[in-house]
Amino acid sequence: MQNPKTGEIKQVKVGWSWTIFLFSGMFGIPLFLRGLHVWGAVFLAVGAINLIMPEPTEEVQAIAVLIHAAIYLGLQLYMSIKGNELTAKNYLEKNWTFVDPESEDTALAKQRWGITTA
Repeated sequence: MQNPKTGEIKQVKVGWSWTIFLFSGMFGIPLFLRGLHVWGAVFLAVGAINLIMPEPTEEVQAIAVLIHAAIYLGLQLYMSIKGNELTAKNYLEKNWTFVDPESEDTALAKQRWGITTA
């Protein structure tokens, strides 16, 4: 994808995002770097909750920790699957364009991401 104003080019892959899967636990930093600020804030909030959550000493607290971990893992899996698509759509909303709009790779990306224009 290319920023028409600056000429900056960023590669957005199709499919699973290992970067998000492995590093989104670092307070959502990869999401903020991709311009996905709302999702970055969600991961930041979940990380902050994780830091202040007390150690499980009772059964109720242990269940709360398990629920929190399940929610976090679910968010991580969702963003790993959809992160590249959300990144590309974010760039398109900011008037970025495909570097080679006629290539097979671009056609595949548009099909997988459900993009009909650009």
